[in-house]
Amino acid sequence: MKAARNTSQQGAPSLTVIFAARSLVLFAFLALSCVEALAQTATATPPQEDAAPPPMRHIPDAVRKQLAEERDLKSRTRLSLALAEATIARSAECVAAERFEQATGELGVYEAIVVDVIRFVHSSGPVKNKQRDLFKRIEMTLRAHVPRLETIRRSLPERHAVYVKTTIKFIQEQRDSALNAFYDDTVIPDSRQTGDKPPASERAKGTTPAPPDTEKKPDQR
Repeated sequence: MKAARNTSQQGAPSLTVIFAARSLVLFAFLALSCVEALAQTATATPPQEDAAPPPMRHIPDAVRKQLAEERDLKSRTRLSLALAEATIARSAECVAAERFEQATGELGVYEAIVVDVIRFVHSSGPVKNKQRDLFKRIEMTLRAHVPRLETIRRSLPERHAVYVKTTIKFIQEQRDSALNAFYDDTVIPDSRQTGDKPPASERAKGTTPAPPDTEKKPDQR
């Protein structure tokens, strides 16, 4: 009997050890599951980069002074377009040097110069042939800028490239503005050209009386 009791007492610690071991394995399994879940969450939702600050549309004082000194309409327009070209070139140089915020900042200056030149031509008086030629020149120059802006956009990180998309859309709107000004007041009815001709709708319906026959007939005697 004593031998049986001794055997039972000796087996009790082994049961405790087994229970503790199983608990440890279960705890390790739960911990591993939590680690895997956290890893999957981190992979599914990578950290987002902060958006770059938007460029401020402005004309630097030195550029504004340079424009103010040019009073002639045609010369001022040419100067503005040349300054806009130089601004795009500087933006591309900043992209190549990986100065991305400075690159988009140059585009803010570019937009301001474009707004200024279109406003200046508009304010020069009624749209005449001289203004129409300048608006056409502006539109053609802005059209040539779009592929260069696209090249800059593709070279920028997404957090900066989004502002170049805005600049491209802005330039398309300014092109439309220049073209609308180009065609403004170009189709005006001229009484010297129309003469006494009836409206086209009446001529199409055939309700207009025929013009008097002015052809000379041979004398009938």
